[in-house]
Amino acid sequence: MQGTPDNIFIIVLLGIIGTFLLVVSFILFTIRNQNKLLKQRQNFQQAEIAHQKNLLHAIIESQEAERKRIGQDLHDDVGTSLSGLRLMIEMFKPSADDSYQQFAGTSKSVIDKIIKDVRNISHNLSPTTLRYYGLAAAITEHCTIINQSGKLEVILVNDADYLLQKLELPAATAIYRVLEELLNNTIKHSGASSAEIRFSDAANNLDILYSDNGKGLQKSLQEAVKGMGMQNIESRLLNINATFTIHPYNGQGFCTNIKYPFN
Repeated sequence: MQGTPDNIFIIVLLGIIGTFLLVVSFILFTIRNQNKLLKQRQNFQQAEIAHQKNLLHAIIESQEAERKRIGQDLHDDVGTSLSGLRLMIEMFKPSADDSYQQFAGTSKSVIDKIIKDVRNISHNLSPTTLRYYGLAAAITEHCTIINQSGKLEVILVNDADYLLQKLELPAATAIYRVLEELLNNTIKHSGASSAEIRFSDAANNLDILYSDNGKGLQKSLQEAVKGMGMQNIESRLLNINATFTIHPYNGQGFCTNIKYPFN
């Protein structure tokens, strides 16, 4: 009779151990399934992000191809036609009347201005300097045009020429378009008299600091980044795995920092 309580104790103990093992197994099985579902969800999100980046890349590439085509058409067709018209006016001399001379001079001046404007539009749509000589030469040329226009004084500091020479055309084009957008925003909205673009080497990564002495953001940072211009900047930088940070307004204009990793 004495062995019966011992047997009951052993059975109860084995039952408790079995229940404990069953509960532990169930918990481990649940955790494993949750980890598996989480991994699948992460893989799906990564695939979705990759798909969106591919779509964004395709859109930007098609935009650049269309810009190039329109720029070439403007330069080749419109520019050539205007040059021919200017030559015709210069050759047509019915008389030495002063009114005709004034008309011819005014017409040629207007045509020269149109040719210059078309050339600038063509350059902005598809800058040949960028394709053949790289980002440093293209942005220098763009800044020179702005400086000559008298709209803004742009200071360009290049302390990363080696990295700029290593840039492939898609990355160089994206950064050029971003800086172009920032300069346009400064000219149109900031009331600034000067802006600065500074290229530097940060541990073999390209660091770009853009700043102006204008009135800064007139909206909150959250509202500003939702604007079309900032979204365009963000899309182009995302396409080349670059990032940008807008510095908080401190009463000294606008400032943003762009980082492009060479990896």
